Amino acid sequence: MSDELPTKTKKTFRFSVASDVDLLKEVINVAPYDAPFGQTIARWEEVTEHMRGIHGEHVTFTGCRKRFDDLMAAFKKDALKAMRASGTAAEVCERDLLLEDISDLMDAVADKKKAAKEDKGKKVDTSENDGHRIRAAALQGLKRKTAGGDDDQESDHEDHDETPSKRSKRAAAATNDVASVVKDFLSMIASTNQLKHEEVAAKREEIAAKRAEVAVRKEELALRHRKLELEEQRYLLDKAEREARFQMEKTEREAQLQFMRSTIEMMRSLTSNK
Repeated sequence: MSDELPTKTKKTFRFSVASDVDLLKEVINVAPYDAPFGQTIARWEEVTEHMRGIHGEHVTFTGCRKRFDDLMAAFKKDALKAMRASGTAAEVCERDLLLEDISDLMDAVADKKKAAKEDKGKKVDTSENDGHRIRAAALQGLKRKTAGGDDDQESDHEDHDETPSKRSKRAAAATNDVASVVKDFLSMIASTNQLKHEEVAAKREEIAAKRAEVAVRKEELALRHRKLELEEQRYLLDKAEREARFQMEKTEREAQLQFMRSTIEMMRSLTSNK
């Protein structure tokens, strides 16, 4: 006879429309789709912990992430109705709105990352171009120096009696040429740096505008959620009022029937006594 105890099968958490709404709200708050490199798993673990606090310990990391992926895939294919889950019409509407907002937020994040990648690529290209320019300037200076050396050799062969004054003037002219090249090169570098600063500033403004747009979308989402909650509360109040009115009318009808029965019984009694 075996002494081993039978292992308990872990209960599987089944998502409903209400739990879908809670999951999507946590995704918006934690934003795992906008996590820095290497932190996506940590953010999904945070989402899972929050869901466990709401729906119990049977909620799993894998279940939350798979359910979110399935919801987004169904939303993009316009196939949410095919997903089996119980819920009210208000909950279904709220889930659709949350998915729409998350889709917009994910698109905004993708655009931001794409812009940052393009900006990084431009910086690399600019650095390479600066290197090419420096090498070209150095090569040009070397050519001029070589040409000047050849001229000096020819001049030495042609005229051994060149005066120190002429040599000084030639050296000054060569120095002026080098200074002009350096000045032009520094001006070119300054223009390039200015252009880079302007491009970076433009990208920052674009990213700031997108962040502001995301903030507005979140505020709109919060307002819509509040509106849905108020509509649901109003629906429940109307339902309770209808049920109370129905119960009161039912009680009145039963009282009237009882009165009629009592009246009939009394009339029968009077008739039989006669």
